[in-house]
Amino acid sequence: MLHKAKAIALHTVRYGENSLVAYLYTKDFGRVTLMVNNAYGKGKSRTKAIYFQPLSIVDVIFYPGKNHGMGRLKEVSVSQSNTSIHLNPIKSAIAVFLGEIIYRAVREEESNINLYQFIEASIQSLDVLDGGVSNFHLLFLAQLSRYLGFYPSGTYSPATPYFDYKNGQFVSLQPSHPLFFSRELSEILSTTLTTPYAKSNNLRLNGKQRSNFLAQMLSYYMLHMESVQHVKSLSILNQVFED
Repeated sequence: MLHKAKAIALHTVRYGENSLVAYLYTKDFGRVTLMVNNAYGKGKSRTKAIYFQPLSIVDVIFYPGKNHGMGRLKEVSVSQSNTSIHLNPIKSAIAVFLGEIIYRAVREEESNINLYQFIEASIQSLDVLDGGVSNFHLLFLAQLSRYLGFYPSGTYSPATPYFDYKNGQFVSLQPSHPLFFSRELSEILSTTLTTPYAKSNNLRLNGKQRSNFLAQMLSYYMLHMESVQHVKSLSILNQVFED
């Protein structure tokens, strides 16, 4: 039986000379893995790989795998055109990074409409964003935690200046364990939780602050999700911002 779905491309792995394995997050079926035959072949089929660039929003028709195993793509088409993401080198690097984060963090093979809508709306925001693009992934990571079950409790204030990420809350005293954000990074975290993408330019960070905050956020994610380790695209993202 064929399935049809609206999907967000997350990550691909080349398979053989002409095919690839595509990991997608779909509106109706959750995470789906598909074999895409002849993705790099001749004629029309050679363009298939382009559809699966990270954070592309596509419509797919596919044969589902048995017992949630790997399915097989039949047809793919553009569902929403992201005109700037794959043309802008900074946005493209962010897309690769966030695609890998979602690929590692979201494993459920069942529909989660709220999560899908959040990711899709975030992609649309990234596509039209002009200022503050370099902060986008920080806002995304902070707000994605709500849908993954470890959204921070409380807020930064002079009375609660430390984020204890072992216990997931802002606290008054520096924890005795090492799993906490500094005062500076705690304040940044609190800001990212309430800043909409359209105002990402209001988050005034230098390169060092951005790098340190990202490292802490990934540590926070790794504490709750073992699958979010050794993020390969992180080095590419760091290189883009260094340049």
